[in-house]
Amino acid sequence: MHIAHPAADTVAPARTGRAAGGRGAAMAVRKRCCARLSRRVLHAGAVALIVSIPFLLGLGWHHIQWMMAGQQEADHGRIAMSKLEAMLDQVHSTVDASLPLAAGDCVEVVDALRLKAATLPQARSLVLARDGMAYCSTLYGEIAVPTEAMGLSDDAVTLVAGNEVAPDRPLLLYRLSRGPHEAVAVLDALHVRQSLQEGRESAWVVAAKRLERAGGIRVLSPDADAESRLVTSSRHPVAIAADAGDEQAKHSRGPSSAAWLLMALAGMPMGYLFHRWTIRRRALKREFQRAVRDGEFVPFYQPIVRCADRNWAGVEVLARWEHPGRGLLAPDRFMPQLEHSDFLLPMTAGLMSRAARELAGMLSLLPAGFHVAFNITPAHLSARWLPEHCRRFLAAFPPGRIALVLELTEREGVVPDADVLAVLDEVRRLGVRIALDDFGVGHSNLSHLQELHADRLKIDRGFVTRLPDPDGITPILRTILDLAERLDLDVVAEGVEIPAQADALARHGVAFLQGYLFARPLPASSLPGTLASRPPWFGDARGMLQPIDMRGKMTKQSQVAGSPLMVPFPLRKLNDFRPSFHCRNDGELFYRLAVEQPDC
Repeated sequence: MHIAHPAADTVAPARTGRAAGGRGAAMAVRKRCCARLSRRVLHAGAVALIVSIPFLLGLGWHHIQWMMAGQQEADHGRIAMSKLEAMLDQVHSTVDASLPLAAGDCVEVVDALRLKAATLPQARSLVLARDGMAYCSTLYGEIAVPTEAMGLSDDAVTLVAGNEVAPDRPLLLYRLSRGPHEAVAVLDALHVRQSLQEGRESAWVVAAKRLERAGGIRVLSPDADAESRLVTSSRHPVAIAADAGDEQAKHSRGPSSAAWLLMALAGMPMGYLFHRWTIRRRALKREFQRAVRDGEFVPFYQPIVRCADRNWAGVEVLARWEHPGRGLLAPDRFMPQLEHSDFLLPMTAGLMSRAARELAGMLSLLPAGFHVAFNITPAHLSARWLPEHCRRFLAAFPPGRIALVLELTEREGVVPDADVLAVLDEVRRLGVRIALDDFGVGHSNLSHLQELHADRLKIDRGFVTRLPDPDGITPILRTILDLAERLDLDVVAEGVEIPAQADALARHGVAFLQGYLFARPLPASSLPGTLASRPPWFGDARGMLQPIDMRGKMTKQSQVAGSPLMVPFPLRKLNDFRPSFHCRNDGELFYRLAVEQPDC
């Protein structure tokens, strides 16, 4: 028995296809996992950044305060240095004047030396030395102390810890020498510093020693000496030092533990709120995704009336959300969020597809040229799918039966670049008309009429609410209507709620009306009954249409004994009849008169 085996060249492609399919599925899974991980990492990073904002702000504020404090300290140091230099100049003059006395004996010159010391209020005493030995002092008279024991250095100014009179009081020694003779001024360093800086004391650096604010003396290394200097004298070996070694300055370097705790407590709620906001956005995104997938966005139809014959001219398709948990939602509950998501275009595509099916089912009620309007945004014009969906919508109806209108809402403004104009040209070749929605209040402007080649203007309801007040036809509205007439553009007014508004708009040449006066937005199940009847405006019994005699007379038709009676009436009396509507029909001009007209 011969068993047929499949050819190797047929088995190999099948195995290869299965392997490629497996690799593709694995790659798709990896991509989804990487995308999910990337989103989580970005979310965690954003939360961490939000939490750290108070820390960053606190550090920034502390840095600003530190810089301001440093600037203030530098200014204070410069003022203190100018006073210190003036005082040292005075000491220099006194010591220099005392130096010739070092040539005499102490008994002979001590009185003159004490007189010199009296002219120097900062000095504790003046000392004369000869051949390295201090021999005369204004405080003790004759003495015999080596100058090295006094702590003098080669510099003119020396800082020492104290002497036998006041061992705990730092001293500032100022020495001048000429040959073997020397004169030294002994100053109380703390007293001098306090008198010069008026209570706001700073650290001093004299040679390699530092006089702290508390009064202690510290020997500095060369690097520390250079870093601690804030202001240096150009005439004397002294400097005003920064307060880096002060205990108060140490505490001012950074925020305290309580400040860090407060910043942490401030950052955690911010991070939590951001986390909740992100979760809410993700949840809303998932809801939008489900709604588009399950067809929860449904079309509602608001009919539009033609003023010329007072009959239905079309509908505007409006989106409603049949939420499984919250019921039917109006556009203001979801549209602002949807417009900033990636699901606006799929929602519009689903809306157009469902509206095409529903309107095709009631085709017998739709007259030829019936307008069907959809709202689009600048985001729709940036996508290349719009012409294809317009083509599919029109293909659901016999040619010429439906007039598709795209109402461009410009809440964010549109940039008529080459891509946008290409999309508009393509849909216009399909016979689609372009309308500018909310003209006069949004981003619509006169340049868009030319650049976008609009066919229709839609007046915002804000202009309609001012009617039928005679002042309701504002200069802006009058300009829009005049511009539309000059450019041969159709005008649609929305928000019409009372007959007087409809009369006023029609009287000023508005071609189409839309509003609660005629019909509210309806589901597809209620639309056939509405379209089968006349608009409520036509059935209004307040008046009737009357022809105007072209010779300047107006006739009033009355029913007398079952037969019409034509009564001539002067046209100048027209205001007495309060005309509320005019339109052209078959070349004749008609006025609609109120029932409460006076007897003629």
